[in-house]
Amino acid sequence: MNRLLYRILGLTIGVGSLLAVRSARADDPVTGPDLKSTKGKPLDPPAPTSGVTPKLVGVSAFAGAAVIDMGPVNDRLESTPGGLYPKNLPILFPILGGQGFGLFNRFLIGGSGAGLLSRSVDESGNRQISASGAWGTFDFGYQLIRVNGFLLAPVLSLGGYGVTVTASDKGETSFADGLQNNRSTSLNNNGFLTGLSLVSKMIVIGKDAHEAHARSGWSLGVRVGGLYGIPLRGWKSDGTKVNGDPPFGLRGGYAALSLGVGTW
Repeated sequence: MNRLLYRILGLTIGVGSLLAVRSARADDPVTGPDLKSTKGKPLDPPAPTSGVTPKLVGVSAFAGAAVIDMGPVNDRLESTPGGLYPKNLPILFPILGGQGFGLFNRFLIGGSGAGLLSRSVDESGNRQISASGAWGTFDFGYQLIRVNGFLLAPVLSLGGYGVTVTASDKGETSFADGLQNNRSTSLNNNGFLTGLSLVSKMIVIGKDAHEAHARSGWSLGVRVGGLYGIPLRGWKSDGTKVNGDPPFGLRGGYAALSLGVGTW
């Protein structure tokens, strides 16, 4: 599941990059015959001025932090017989991701995704537990403000997520025991994801575009949002259903800074 989400993210960034390059080419100045070749007279018929309207697009990478509700998992860890997991998993995760979009009139359509970088804690008995994840979504927004390279839009996101919790033994072992004993167990939770976010971007290094009140170039931005995941089939281990699993969905909020290119 996580690999699929990363592939969706990569495809989104790739498509956005192609659209941004196409838009940049459309913004190149139109050239025509100089005055010497026309002897100072206007062209007859007049030179055509209509053409393909440049598309307003953007693609960027972002980095930030997400606060994820790990309460159900931590409650189950605390209730494990023998007190093997006295410490809770952290709720704050670094995130890395990307986003791409196009503006159609005042509507923003695109995609985004991010990975929750792994966080881990050392438990009793030389054991360690860690958590990581990823999500990928299609984005649908509405342009509230777009003027001189500044863009502000609320965005609704729909897609999927994957979260992995891994318990492992860090103690030394022999080669034979390592082959026979299960020293690491990974539990996976996948589901449907919805989200609401506010995206703000500003062209900081660029030039005026042909589109009215638009600029092309390098951008800085901020994205702040919330996530609500609905699990599909609960937890699984190596593709097998896990009984007595805690209820869990990827839920929380995040904030990130972005760097990218585009025209808007």
